[in-house]
Amino acid sequence: METSLILLVLFGIGLHAWIRARDAAEEARRLGAEACERAGVQLLDHSVALVKLGLKRNDSGRLGVVRQYRFDYSREGSDRASGGLALLGLKLLWITAPEPLSEPQPAAPLLPGRSFGNWG
Repeated sequence: METSLILLVLFGIGLHAWIRARDAAEEARRLGAEACERAGVQLLDHSVALVKLGLKRNDSGRLGVVRQYRFDYSREGSDRASGGLALLGLKLLWITAPEPLSEPQPAAPLLPGRSFGNWG
C-alpha cells in the first residue's frame, strides 16, 4: 500500500513538472515569435530550444525554475542568427532579440527652381 502511494505521488510530481516545462516552452516560443515579428524577421524552425536550467528566487522569495531558451531567426532568408530569452516560471526575465529593421530614408525632395544636370 505504501509503495503504491509513493509511486502515485512521484508520478504526480513528474506529470506536474512535465506540464510546467511544456507551458514554459510554449510561452518561450510565443515570445520569440512576437519579438521576431516586431523586428520584421523570420523565426526559423518555428521553435525554441532549451539551453539551460537553473533555480532562482522570485520577487516574493519563493524558489522557481529558470529556463533559458535559444531561437534562430533570419533577416533575408539565407542568413541565420540567434536570439535568446529566459523565463522564471512563465515570467520573462530577459530577451535578446533582433533589432527592428530600419525604415528606408525617403529621398530628399527636389527644391523648386534648381536644375540638376544639363538639359540642353
